[in-house]
Amino acid sequence: MSGITHIRYPIAALACWIAFAYTLVPLLRGHRRNAGLIALCASFGCQGMYLSMSTPVRWTGTLFGTITWYNVSVQLWIIAVLACQQILLIHWIHPRAEARVRARRRLLLLAAVPVTMVVLFFLATLQGPPRNIFTHPGDQPFFVAYQAAYLTAFVVGKVLVARACWHFAKLTDHRWVRRGLRIAAAGAVIELVYPAGRYADVFLAQYGWNPMRWSDVSRTTLTIGMVLNIVGWTAPLWGPRVSAARSWLADYRSYRLLRPLWQALHQAHPEILLPSSTGSDLSALYDLRFHLHRRVIEIRDGCLALRGHHGDPGAVLMPGQGAAAVRHAEVEAAHIAAALAAGPRPPGPEADDPAGVEGPSGPDGVPAPAAAGGPDFSADVAWLVEVSRAFARVRPAVASAGR
Repeated sequence: MSGITHIRYPIAALACWIAFAYTLVPLLRGHRRNAGLIALCASFGCQGMYLSMSTPVRWTGTLFGTITWYNVSVQLWIIAVLACQQILLIHWIHPRAEARVRARRRLLLLAAVPVTMVVLFFLATLQGPPRNIFTHPGDQPFFVAYQAAYLTAFVVGKVLVARACWHFAKLTDHRWVRRGLRIAAAGAVIELVYPAGRYADVFLAQYGWNPMRWSDVSRTTLTIGMVLNIVGWTAPLWGPRVSAARSWLADYRSYRLLRPLWQALHQAHPEILLPSSTGSDLSALYDLRFHLHRRVIEIRDGCLALRGHHGDPGAVLMPGQGAAAVRHAEVEAAHIAAALAAGPRPPGPEADDPAGVEGPSGPDGVPAPAAAGGPDFSADVAWLVEVSRAFARVRPAVASAGR
């Protein structure tokens, strides 16, 4: 056994047992009647058993040497994985009552595979120790039949799993279920390299095929496919947490990018600071969404305060998209920077045009009112972030022009 296998199998086995424990927890917490979750947990346990049994440095079943019942047990764990995955998909795709009937039928059908394998291997042992050398396959016909039965069951099972995963991924609206099923389907397809190589070992060795050349390739693809299965099947469990983490990072980035505009407005109008608000980016890490709402509200209050002093229009209602949004944000930022540079001014006709900068206006020449910048809070945050970034760029130039 090559050194790469000693590293590959323990890592994959550890990943399987982690996934097994991860799915076992909800079963122990009261979801014991969830047949799909039971099948998923059992699938990870069977994969973990296969990889754990393949891990030891010294074992009796080498790839190209004498075959023992140990090897049969390892391959039976793979058949068990295929059965669990098919039962899982049946319970996902069909209603509960129908799924139970279909699952029983599928289990009865799949039970014929290990029985056939055991019988064929027993018959093979009656002709002497089976060997993984097939230069003369007629010397051990029962073992050749055993290999064909195992590999055929493997191929059929993986094809069924890949097709079902890809089909169900098109039907579900759950983003992480869809992604996970597609990853699992890709893993099942990659695993098909393994039986292709083993078929060649059995049926092409007599024509000059060198099994040693492709042994690591076939075993590596099998391990990679199993890892993708782990990732895909568990995606609905950990995926939403990844999305939540990405949303949190996006909120924190927006919170920091809003700081230049917020700080300038706060310095000009300290009264906009709401109770329990904080100006520190680090202190906002706790309950970030709350502090982000606070910062947006305070920026809006600051824009309203500027409008009260200068007639400044505040943020425009329809910022546009792409380059138009950037230009709109630069115009809005220039108005805010000019109003801040001018400082408080008494009310009068000249206050309608702060610092000589003309702003967006309505159909009657009246300055447009402050608005949310979008249909929801996320759109409002995105718009104010663009304004804040533009404000950080144009404020030095506006301040210099004012001086």
